Amino acid sequence: METNRNTRILIGILILIIIGLLLNNCKDRPSSKEVPPPSQTISMEQARTLQREFVGTRSDIINKTLGFEDTRDFWFSLDSLEQYIRYVRSESTKQGLEDLGLRIYYAAYPEESKEKWPDPGFSTVIIVPTYGKPDLSNGFFPSPPVQRNSNVRSYNYAGGGKPPKDL
Repeated sequence: METNRNTRILIGILILIIIGLLLNNCKDRPSSKEVPPPSQTISMEQARTLQREFVGTRSDIINKTLGFEDTRDFWFSLDSLEQYIRYVRSESTKQGLEDLGLRIYYAAYPEESKEKWPDPGFSTVIIVPTYGKPDLSNGFFPSPPVQRNSNVRSYNYAGGGKPPKDL
């Protein structure tokens, strides 16, 4: 009789541990609640139009100047971007900064350097944290925050498309 009771207690404890582990794993998952898109989103067709404009007006000039077909698309995992955003929020909050943002810069890996870069000579992008409200006095094109947070690391090492991938 005592063995059955101990067995039931042990099974109950194991079930509670399993439930605890499952709940712990679920807390970082996105909620199933629908999230509306930000106002800056565009349709895939609009995105294709913008990419075709870039390719038609700039890509050939860049490639001819460089002497090779340069990267023009970059990939970051959603998990790494979310982690970077959490990092920027955390570090900026410690500094008491508000109105946080990200600025994206075109960049290129040096062909010759003391550092070992992943794709020497190819384009890349750098994401730099910012803070401060934009200047809305320029009308339709507000200037972005000009304050770069140089106390927080910038973000790089995207996977670049070689050859470039069209939308």
